[in-house]
Amino acid sequence: PCMACVGSRVSVLASRLAYLGASPSLRALARSAGRPAMPPKAKTTTQQGLGAFLKKGIKMVDHIKVDVPVAAKDAEGKSPTRASGRKRTTKAEADAKRAEKEAKKPKKAGPSREHERRCWDAGKAVVCGVDEAGRGPLAGPVVAAACVFPEDLVIDAINDSKQMTEEDREAVFEELMADDRVLKSVCVIDHERIDEINILEATMEAMARSVEGLSTKADWVLIDGNRVPPPLADRAEAIVKGDAKSVCIAAASVLAKVTRDRMMVEIAEKHPEYGFEAHKGYGVKAHMDAIHKHGPCPYHRRTFAPMKYMPGGSAYDGA
Repeated sequence: PCMACVGSRVSVLASRLAYLGASPSLRALARSAGRPAMPPKAKTTTQQGLGAFLKKGIKMVDHIKVDVPVAAKDAEGKSPTRASGRKRTTKAEADAKRAEKEAKKPKKAGPSREHERRCWDAGKAVVCGVDEAGRGPLAGPVVAAACVFPEDLVIDAINDSKQMTEEDREAVFEELMADDRVLKSVCVIDHERIDEINILEATMEAMARSVEGLSTKADWVLIDGNRVPPPLADRAEAIVKGDAKSVCIAAASVLAKVTRDRMMVEIAEKHPEYGFEAHKGYGVKAHMDAIHKHGPCPYHRRTFAPMKYMPGGSAYDGA
C-alpha cells in the first residue's frame, strides 16, 4: 500500500483510540458531529372535533340552507292535517274480523261417546263418568261428581268445564239438574277432612262416595285422571284428560265445578276480605296478599302453604 493510505489508516486508528478515552459527553458530541443534519419534521395537523369548533364560536349550520315546502292553507287559514296511509277501523269491524279469523281455525274435537260406547258394546249397560274440582285451592272443599249420561241425550255446549265460560257451565249445570234421565251424585269433602287425610286421599274418597251415591249402581266407571280409587278398582278405569274425551266425564266435571264455585261464593259472603268469589280459593297473588295481611280464615287448609307455617298450621314451630 502507498504511504498516503497508511497515513490515513493511522489517523483513523488514532481518532478511535482518542474517542474511547474520551468522556461520555465528548463521545456524544463526536457522534452528532459525524452525522448528516436531519431535516426538520413536518408539522402535522390533526382533525379538530366538534368541541374545538364550538370554542371558536363557529356555528355549524350557518352555511346550510334547506328549502322546506310550506303546505298551502285552506280558506279558513288552517293548515291541512297530515293524511295517514293506514285505514282506520272501528271496534265493531275489528271484532268481526277477529271472529271471522277464529271461525276459520279448525275446532278441537270435544268429548265424544266413544269410551262409553266401547263399554256398552262389552255389555256394561250403566256407565258413569267421574270428575273432581278443588284439589289445588288453598281453601274450601274438594268436590267430586258422578254422572250417567243417557245414550240418546245431546247437549251441544257440554265440554271440559275448564274450557267453558262460567255462563255456559251454569246453563249446562241447570240443564243436567233438571233432567231426571241424567243420573247424578255429588260428594263434598270439607277442608277439615282434607287436612286430616291429605288432599289425594280426600279426592279418592270423594270420587268413590259419589259413585256409591248414584240411585242405580254403575256397571263401569270412567274416571278423569290417572288414578282409580281403591273401592272402585274392580269396575273402573282412569282416563287422562278424560273430561275432554268423554261426555259423561265432562258432565261430571260441570256438576263438580259449579257446585264448588257456588259454595266458594257463599264462603266469600262470610269472609269478603279474601275475594273467594273471584279466584275460588286458588293461590293467585291477590289471595296470597290477603292471607299475609289478614291471616287464614276458618276455611283455609292448614296443611297447605303458607297456612301450615302460620299459627295453627300443621308445620308451625312457634317462631
